[in-house]
Amino acid sequence: MTSTTTMTSSTTAAASGLVTHHPAVDESRTRIAAPVVSATLLEDRAQVTRRGRVDVVAGRNRLVLWDVAPTLQDVSLRVTTSNGGDTVVRVDDARARRVARVLHSEQPEAARILEEKLAELSRRHDELRDDAERVQHRASVVAEMMEKALAEVPQDAAWSIGDATAWKHTFETLSAKSRALLGSAQNTRHEMRTLSDAVNFVVEERRRIDRPDTRVLGLVEVDLSADENGSVDLILEYTVPNAIWRPTHEATLSGQILTIASRAAVWQNTGEDWVDVNLSFSTARSSLGHEPPLLHDDVLNVQKRDNRVVVQAREVAVSRAGLGRGGVPGGGGAAASTAVDLPGVDDGGDIQHLKAAHPVSVPSTGRTSFVPLSSFQAPAVTSLLVMAEADEKAILKATCAHGGTHPMLAGPVDLLRDSGPVGSTRTLFIAPGEQLALGFGPDDDVRVKRTVESREVVDEIDQWRRRTVTVNLYLSNLGPDDKALDIVERLPVSEIEHVKVTLVADKTSGAPTLDDDGFLRWGMALAGRGRLRLSLVYVVAFAPNVTSS
Repeated sequence: MTSTTTMTSSTTAAASGLVTHHPAVDESRTRIAAPVVSATLLEDRAQVTRRGRVDVVAGRNRLVLWDVAPTLQDVSLRVTTSNGGDTVVRVDDARARRVARVLHSEQPEAARILEEKLAELSRRHDELRDDAERVQHRASVVAEMMEKALAEVPQDAAWSIGDATAWKHTFETLSAKSRALLGSAQNTRHEMRTLSDAVNFVVEERRRIDRPDTRVLGLVEVDLSADENGSVDLILEYTVPNAIWRPTHEATLSGQILTIASRAAVWQNTGEDWVDVNLSFSTARSSLGHEPPLLHDDVLNVQKRDNRVVVQAREVAVSRAGLGRGGVPGGGGAAASTAVDLPGVDDGGDIQHLKAAHPVSVPSTGRTSFVPLSSFQAPAVTSLLVMAEADEKAILKATCAHGGTHPMLAGPVDLLRDSGPVGSTRTLFIAPGEQLALGFGPDDDVRVKRTVESREVVDEIDQWRRRTVTVNLYLSNLGPDDKALDIVERLPVSEIEHVKVTLVADKTSGAPTLDDDGFLRWGMALAGRGRLRLSLVYVVAFAPNVTSS
């Protein structure tokens, strides 16, 4: 009988255009308001705090709080009261529930609005696509004109009919036009991606209207007992999934000043919007359990010793994120991180607790929201770094001391200069006071070419195999200004006595410095319109019983 009555009530409500819930809820409870006031985001979840002022009467009070995240973990729900007066209030019971809400009267109108919005977004996306195609075509025409103009320069010069001023004006005009067109095409593509995300969001909202049974709401039912009438602050704390954060940074180089701004990228799709809440960000891993290791049998076998020595060449990454403490480059670097190796936030082994500078709003859409955390400015030392083995370019490198109060957590870094964005990179954990280095793109005037030659012979007397490696670097400066270059090459580092690596100093250009990791460094000046050649020669000797894998 009870289930039949409930079904009849729901059917009657649907016929009259009212809101119905499945399963049915207790409508006799008093609805209260307790908005989200703060949230602490972890790597894979969030701890939410709600607070609201509630009027209670003497005796039992049956309350309900709607629009709570339906994804909240029931075991994490904690309800407390705080009044600061003489009224004694006890929490008898608190439980979370989920119901499916069906908006019978609002479905047609809501669907019409979403369909109109979807049509408008699709129309705008098509317009941008057409604009992007037109701009791309115009850019290709300008590029073709530049190629033809370049092909005509040698012919005009051969007939002595060229005009350097006219050439300069033509190429500057075409280059400016090409840059403008390419920038417009990039902005159009970015706007198209934004519209595509908006279309996907509207499509998902429309699908939910077609499937009202998937619109699940959360509510918390609270039973209080009060000795007398009064008011009390109701505090609800719980944990929700579908909320994460990751650190991001923005580095701006203006002259010799480097500005670092740290932000938190926040995603949350918990089912509840956070409006003007105090956000904090923690690197604690509360879900990381500690389990004893599994034990296995360790079988020892006796075998004949092999007189051969097998060596293996491998690449070893040398961390340069922390260049030294207290603003002194090369001061030993940062200590090895003791953090658990998880695909999350690297906090250097110490739990970090960061707070947003001001209250922010994060809607429950799953989209990215950026929250400012901290920033600092510091004088930077700039240089042109050449590591031709990795990339045959001269990279503008800016080095400064971390002058902030909080460490820079590992994450992506957007690079900007006075002219605008120049690219992006990643950084490792940087503690306050350490030196950090960032690359701001290649220098257009410097050209680098690297060649490697190898020759191996076997000594007839001691039977050692000696491999002579010659590395040649060819550098040229196409600009009129002198360039100071910091050139880095590397030597193999041997860990056993059966393999020896020797630098041939008399055949190596200049007097490079060599560190324990095998990196050689030259500090060279490249004159305007000048050229430079550097040679590096070293010998790798293998003992007779050594074989390489």
